[in-house]
Amino acid sequence: MENKPIEQLAALAIGTVEEVSPAEIKVLLDTNAPQATALNTGVPTGFPRINGYVLIPNETGAVVGMVVWLGVERSAYPKRTGLKDFGLVDLPFPTRKMTVTPLGTLVAERQAYRLRRGVSAFPSVGDPVLLPTARQLKSINRGFF
Repeated sequence: MENKPIEQLAALAIGTVEEVSPAEIKVLLDTNAPQATALNTGVPTGFPRINGYVLIPNETGAVVGMVVWLGVERSAYPKRTGLKDFGLVDLPFPTRKMTVTPLGTLVAERQAYRLRRGVSAFPSVGDPVLLPTARQLKSINRGFF
């Protein structure tokens, strides 16, 4: 059975944009994001890794970001909708985060991808962050090297 494009994008999602500036984008990783190896890109890919790439879709294509920082920050335990957590001890809850540097825009052109240097449309807070597929990663590497 063939997946629809929306389902394919959802399978590649690893987090959401939390902060945006021209020099860096901070990302809150999902609790179910890969911890060592991502298998959802079609080939086993090491994730998260420093100097790895992520994509943030926008109206011009997808912003290509390079991972420059990975970490765990303590935050409040996530509230569960519809449930009252009265007896719950308020211990710190680890959230995984990363910082990426925007490098360019990946644009789909005639059954292929092309990397344009620079970012003309920055993402917004709450936008999804995706792992690139093997084909997209090949285009990114070809554009830089």
